[in-house]
Amino acid sequence: MARGGFARRRRPMSLKLIAIIAGIGLVVLAGVMFWAAGQADSRRPEQQEITVPATNIGPNAQPPGGGGNAPTP
Repeated sequence: MARGGFARRRRPMSLKLIAIIAGIGLVVLAGVMFWAAGQADSRRPEQQEITVPATNIGPNAQPPGGGGNAPTP
């Protein structure tokens, strides 16, 4: 009696086929990374400059929080 389609034995995948599939996977992965980088770059917010006045500079400046252990001149 003849066997039908699903009853046939399959040969194991050859090393050449595995290498081709892995190569295609790497190319797809690199493409997805480039696409995602382009999306992130195009959606970044506009760069702004923020300034804060400095109050703890100079020869007689106290560190934040009061006294501290800095030597006095």
